[in-house]
Amino acid sequence: MIQPNLDLLGRILKHTDRIYSYLENATNAVAGILVFALMCFGGIRIVFRIFGISLYGFIDIVEVSMVGFAVLSIAFVQRLGGHVRMELILTALKGRWLWFAEFMGGLFALFIVGVLIPSSYRHFQRAFEFGDSTMDIELVTWPAKLVVPIALAILFGRLVIQTVGYLRLLFWPSYEPVAVPVIQTMEDKARSEAALADRQPT
Repeated sequence: MIQPNLDLLGRILKHTDRIYSYLENATNAVAGILVFALMCFGGIRIVFRIFGISLYGFIDIVEVSMVGFAVLSIAFVQRLGGHVRMELILTALKGRWLWFAEFMGGLFALFIVGVLIPSSYRHFQRAFEFGDSTMDIELVTWPAKLVVPIALAILFGRLVIQTVGYLRLLFWPSYEPVAVPVIQTMEDKARSEAALADRQPT
């Protein structure tokens, strides 16, 4: 019998997941930098207003930059299982039923994201061809609109990895979960928090 940690597909998934996570970490870092830069810019704007100086085009900059931090982290969050999920139902499932539900959810997500990628890319193309820009300072909007299909493509790759991971567990439910987020019950979360609290210096 193949050991849970030594099956070929599990090793491939683990290696792929580790490499792909670098890309997700990078896009998540970019999103974080955008949020931080926008916060700093907002703080500077407030200080300037105290002295009666207005920064023209703040709304336009927010409009363009918010696309980045809204979508660049979705693959990162998907990897961690941090998005909104129907865990109330999933926690009641065990074994193959759980992995079947996760697998079907992965297929449905792949279908939805697969539809959104070309449509969002066409949206970028229109903005690029027609020179779409914001109202006040006329910032070009196509770079922000290009971010959407790129982020969705990265999410699509993550969903492929996870769906294959769920399929592996559907066939071999006793194997160790690899490249998929594992649902924690309330008891598991309580134990993890208690163990973390025990490690804290008093």
